[in-house]
Amino acid sequence: MAVLSQLGLQKHYPTGSFSILAYGIASEGINIFYSDGLAYAGDSSQWVSGSVTTDVTFVLNNSQIIATATNNDYTFDADTFFYIRPTPNKVLPVGFTGNDVDTPDDAKVDQFLFYGRYLMWQNEDGLLCDSFRLKDTDVSDIYQLYWDTSNFYPPGFLIPTVKSSV
Repeated sequence: MAVLSQLGLQKHYPTGSFSILAYGIASEGINIFYSDGLAYAGDSSQWVSGSVTTDVTFVLNNSQIIATATNNDYTFDADTFFYIRPTPNKVLPVGFTGNDVDTPDDAKVDQFLFYGRYLMWQNEDGLLCDSFRLKDTDVSDIYQLYWDTSNFYPPGFLIPTVKSSV
């Protein structure tokens, strides 16, 4: 966190809707999208594996990130939140609540904030974490988004920088 503080970044609470992008994998940021309750990064139009796939926009409200589908053919439930799974010593998929998808018991939907544009999660000890990982899928340039509490930098995962679009 000292590095972010030294850069002069401040906590930021975006107003209005925004996108979440993963940087450091492609020449520019790649969009985070929804597919069957899980979070992926890339061009959602190229992802054919999901039964419901859509780009999303987000709103930050009381440290929760609320997702809205941008596809006119699909409407999310009002309780569709972005979640991570900070289970010790695991690397687990990031996803979305609601929409008749089972939400894991260890899912966390609050304590999110932005430091500058960097998406962070604040754990119960008050530490800010940005442990997002990406893993290749069977579709070129589409990655599944994960949260890593393993502290081992497991092989096969890429380490993106995850930021808001505003």
